[in-house]
Formats: sequence, structure tokens, C-alpha cells
Amino acid sequence: MSQDESYQQELMRHMERCLVDRRYYFASHLNVINEQGKLAAFGKLFPTQAKVQDIIDSDLAAGRPSRIIILKARRHRISTLMAANIFHACTFNENRRAYIVAHDVDTTDTLFRMHKVFYENLDEMVVPMVRFSNRKELLFENPDSESRRMNPGLRSSITVRSASSGAKRVSGDQGAAGVGRGDRIDILHGSEVAFWPNGQEIFTGFAQAVPEEAGTMVAMESTANGMAGHFYHEWLRATSGDADAYTPVFIPWYEHPQYTATFVGRNRPEWTPTEDEFSMFSDWKDSLLLDHGPTIDKLGSRLDIDDEEEMLVRRFDINWDQLKWRRWCIRYRTRNAEVFHVEYPSFPEEAFASSGVPRFNNEKIRVWVNGCRMSTRGSLACPDDDWAWNDTAWKSTDVIFEPSSKGWLEMSEPPSKGHQYVIGADVGHGIGKDASALSVFDRTAKRFVAYMRDSSVKPDKLAERLVQSAWFYNEAYIVPEFNGPGVLTCHLIVQSGYPRLYYSQRFNTALQKWTDSPGFTTDQKTRGRIIDLFDVAIENDAIEIPIKPILDEALTFVLDERKNRADHLPGCNDDLLFASMIAHFVDGQVPMMAEEKPERRDPISWGHGPPIADDVIPSADALTREDIEMMFM
Repeated sequence: MSQDESYQQELMRHMERCLVDRRYYFASHLNVINEQGKLAAFGKLFPTQAKVQDIIDSDLAAGRPSRIIILKARRHRISTLMAANIFHACTFNENRRAYIVAHDVDTTDTLFRMHKVFYENLDEMVVPMVRFSNRKELLFENPDSESRRMNPGLRSSITVRSASSGAKRVSGDQGAAGVGRGDRIDILHGSEVAFWPNGQEIFTGFAQAVPEEAGTMVAMESTANGMAGHFYHEWLRATSGDADAYTPVFIPWYEHPQYTATFVGRNRPEWTPTEDEFSMFSDWKDSLLLDHGPTIDKLGSRLDIDDEEEMLVRRFDINWDQLKWRRWCIRYRTRNAEVFHVEYPSFPEEAFASSGVPRFNNEKIRVWVNGCRMSTRGSLACPDDDWAWNDTAWKSTDVIFEPSSKGWLEMSEPPSKGHQYVIGADVGHGIGKDASALSVFDRTAKRFVAYMRDSSVKPDKLAERLVQSAWFYNEAYIVPEFNGPGVLTCHLIVQSGYPRLYYSQRFNTALQKWTDSPGFTTDQKTRGRIIDLFDVAIENDAIEIPIKPILDEALTFVLDERKNRADHLPGCNDDLLFASMIAHFVDGQVPMMAEEKPERRDPISWGHGPPIADDVIPSADALTREDIEMMFM
């Protein structure tokens, strides 16, 4: 074999490997502009880049469409990785059309320049024919119009657009985005999707142009921008196990290999930290000379670290040099811990939750999130199968918990002998717009132990579940919200004869006197009161909240300056949070019961809240079932 033939065979093997092994192609042929502004080889993938590439490679090998959503910390070069995959697909295949959509014009310039650098620095052996467009478009076709017919080239294209220029409708006429109803896109990369204007409309318009075929890819990546918007809701779908959702990838800050700050000269026994280092890390003075290990148990007593840092070390095995970088970044780059949580999150909930002005201590809540207990899903039932609802009473009080993946109660802790409980409830209409929620609070241990949240549960069904839960949890107090649909819930519990229903005092303007009414009335005054008391309890560690859904709602409960009150973020919920706050409030209002259990009898006022003036509402015990039903017709 001649030298030339050997070279040709080697070249053929090389090209075949470039075709099937994208990582090899990236390292062999692509160049980028590094952070110093110099041309550099693409190089080996970051570990975080490899996480995404593994999914892309797996989808390609399996012959299925690739659909990925990426929630990331900043500067992990995910956009660079996606650009490399797009460039490979369009330079090794015919008739591929790729769209890259960024959140602003400046970013489109950067992304388009990245592809031009790829092309302009390719080895001659792998460079395809190309003609540039002044529309930020690379067309891989013959630039010579005269010979194009006989030798057209690949006829693939890479187009870069901004979402702001595509804010008009993209699925109808051509419009600003340039994607028509009948157009096809093979690869779609949405960059910083959380910051797109009209994100759902724009992204859906582009995504609908991508067929469900092998080799196609849709990837949306972003840092977080609050618990609202298209990116947030798509992330929830992806992480909920929806079979039709995208594959979720979370990239935390501590997986970046460069997010570390070594203590300069610490291995020299004579070394003394500089004044600046002491100033920045004054609480680390006693430990700077030590060769820090990765575990907090070794040096925890010598280091003054806060609860959040301790959680990071214990949960994610973060070392001291990474913590030092984190402190530096908060002080000099983000200048705010909440901003750091968004741009450099340690876990997904942290990224989304750090929006708005938090009503509660979010730093403490984030620590609690990572200490949540595992819960068991199931339903409450009677083993004798004689559980029935009627107008007078329950036929059995022998309630058991039956584990089931389709159950309605999430239980982190069963009832404990001798413990007393209170159950708060936020009553929804059961038509999907708002949810009915109940929250079980252990009064003895000062800890939440079970919950339900369901948007399909109507007020009458909630009454049934509240009574079931109350019998199960040692004849707990029931505290349903009396407002709106809660009137029906309270009335049905009264009719059941359950002995421990919370009553509050309401001023009856018709009778001009205070009357006992079942349930808890939420108005401007009581709403502020239960929020304030819950805040104090969190701040002083007076309660335990090992239930993640309660904490998630607390993280998204923020001060709304327009309404001059605290409220949940758009797209979020607070039903379970309010059920929990009501339970906590009543725990402080009602004295603990004597050891003996109350006998079944007609309901009486077991506990009174403070007198709260209100408009006249007929007392629930004076209403017939027909009266209640008429309210909701």
C-alpha cells in the first residue's frame, strides 16, 4: 500500500469517527474564543457538559428524538456545547435546519460569532461549502450561483434569532421570527428561555415546527427567573414524571471545576494570611493554616460556618475551597446571597424560589428543605367497611391508613400515642382553579406530620376527609376555613357530630351580638396575624416543617408591594401554606386537652379565637343542607 493510500484510509477512518463520535470531533476540529479573548481548542468537556452530552448521545444511539430542559448555574458553557452539537449536525448531514433563539440581541451576536469561529478555523478536510447571510444565518451550500445547481452542497442552515424579535406570533405568517406555519426545523436550541417575553407563545411556535423524528432535537436551557413563566412550568412537568415532558438536567454551581478558591500558600507552615484575606474571611482565621478536609465533622468546631454552609457540606460534600469561592462570589460578584441562589443554585428549588422579597426566612427554609422526611402516600379507611357519611354521625371511628400510590393523604409521621393534633384546612371549590388543602400539626411535638392538597376535592368531600383524618390523629381539632366554600364544609362537620370542631367568635350585625361560628374566618386582620405568628415560629425554631410541599409554598410567599401584603408568586400556590398557618395559629389559641378523650356528643365550642368583627353570615348550625346547596348554585 502506497503512502498516499495509507493516508487516505487513515483520513477515512478519522472522518467516520468524527461522524459518529461528536466528542472526538469537538476536540479534534473545533475552536472557541476563551475567557481571555484568545483562540483555543474546544478541548475536553466539562463534567457538567458531559451530563448533557450523555443524553444527546443516548437519544441519537436509540434513534429517538432528543428533548431536553436544562436548569443551570452560570458559566457552565452549555450554550457552547449546544452550538457544537448543532454545528456538527449541520456540517455532516444534508438538509438540516437549525434554529438558535436567545433572549436578547446581544446574546444572538455572541452565539452567531461562535459558529463563525467554528467555521473559520476548521481543518480543510472537514470544511463544507458555505455562504453567509446578513440575517445571522450560515447556509452550507455552494456560494457560486452558477455551479450551485450541479453541486449544491449540504443545503443545511444555522439561523440565530432573538426571542424579543420574535415576540409576534410565530406559528402563523412569517412574522418577525421568520418561521412560517409550514416550515420545518430539525434542531431548536432555546437559550435563557426563562427570560423570553411571551415565552410560552414564542417557544411553542418554534417547537411545533420540529417533527417527532429520530435525529431531531429540542433543547431549552436557562438560569431561573422565578416560579412563573413557560420555563418554570416546563421544568415542573419534566420533574413530575410526565411521560411527554422533556428530560430534565440540573447543573449546580459546585460541579463547575473552576468554582474553587485555593488558600494561597497554605501548605507552607510559616505562611500567614494577608490582611485582605482576613478581612474577607474573618471567621475563618483560626482554620486558615490548616489543611482543610472535605467533612464538616473534622473541623466543624473550629469553623464559624452558618447553617446553609453546613447543609452544603453535609449534603453535597462541598469542600472548604469551594465554600471560600462561594463567599467570594457573594461578596464581590453577585453582592447578594439571594442573587447567588438564583444564578448559582445548589438545588432546583433554590434557583426558582429566590424571586421577590421573601416573607419568611428563606435561608432557614432552604436548609429545612434538605432535611425533609420521606412521606408515605395512602388513604384512610375503615376495616369493617362500614364507613358512611350521613346527616347525623359517622358509623365508625376505627380508622386505618392504607398505603397506596393513588391515595389522597401524604403522611410523614403516623399518630403517636399520647400526642394531640390540630388539622387546618383551606377550602377550595374543587373545580381546578384552587385547591383544597389540609395540614396536620402535632401539638405535642410542634411538628407538621401529614397533608393533602387536591384541586379536585369539593367542599363536601373535604369535610369527609377532615373528619377521617381527625379520628385517625387521636381525635384532633379540626379547623376549616369558614370563608366561601368553607361554609359548606363547616356545616357538614357540624352535622356529623364530630366532637372537636374549632369555633371562633363572629359579630352578628343582625343580632348585634357576638356568636360562635364553626371554623376559622380569614380576613385582612386574621390573615396578617397568622402570617406574623408563623414567621416568628420559623425564626425562633419553635416549629418543625419536615414536609417539602409546605416549605415550597413558603419559599414562594413574598411581599407584594402593589397589594401591600404578602402573597404567592404568579403561577404558584399557597393553599397548603395557609392550612398550615391556620393549624399553627389555633394551636396557640386552644389549651391542650386533658388525657381523657371526650365522649361523642353534640358539637360545642371547644376553642374560641379572639372576637373579630365581620359582616353577618348565618351561623352554620342554623343552616339546612338545602340552604347550603343554594349558596353554590
